[in-house]
Amino acid sequence: MTILLLRHAETDWNRTPVRCLGWAEVGLNETGRAQARERARALEGRGLQLIVTSHLLRARETAALLCEELGGQLPLVADPRLAETQRGDWEQRLLDEIAEEDAVAWRHYTEHPETFRFPGSESLVEQERRVLAALRDVARDGRRTLIVTHGGCIRLVRAFLSGRGVAGFHDSGTCNGDVDEVPVSGLADRIGAALAAPLVPA
Repeated sequence: MTILLLRHAETDWNRTPVRCLGWAEVGLNETGRAQARERARALEGRGLQLIVTSHLLRARETAALLCEELGGQLPLVADPRLAETQRGDWEQRLLDEIAEEDAVAWRHYTEHPETFRFPGSESLVEQERRVLAALRDVARDGRRTLIVTHGGCIRLVRAFLSGRGVAGFHDSGTCNGDVDEVPVSGLADRIGAALAAPLVPA
């Protein structure tokens, strides 16, 4: 059995010029709403029993549309641990602007994500631990689950599963509406072992 990880559908801030969202409450645009409904139709017949979503608006809207399109009977649970990184002073700014005006911090972010902390806010290491804890709990639950989350969260899960950890954060990208499948077998134990290690502050 697998857990499905879905990146929320498109917002205007995901379009060029891209803005740093973080915890900013930005809803889906028309394209995003269509993406969510299309993705739901592609997931019909997968035997889903539960949808768990980040509490942020763009994820909640995506999850609600998925649930509605799939018949409206699936339990839908919000879990703040699945939210994107809190990005502090960078939130709502254009990425190109950040790269130019905060060049040293941007280089740190792109070259050494494992020791990076967003200015005035959360580190990627802290985000990884909460995302993995949420994923572990879904794996323990045992139901066929769709998790609606964010690009950064999915990249952290991929990096963890690859063995690279947060250092591999930039090894992959993900588009709005993309779905990853994570095998459940042994997942909870593997995450539990990782979370038992002491947190090294960024």
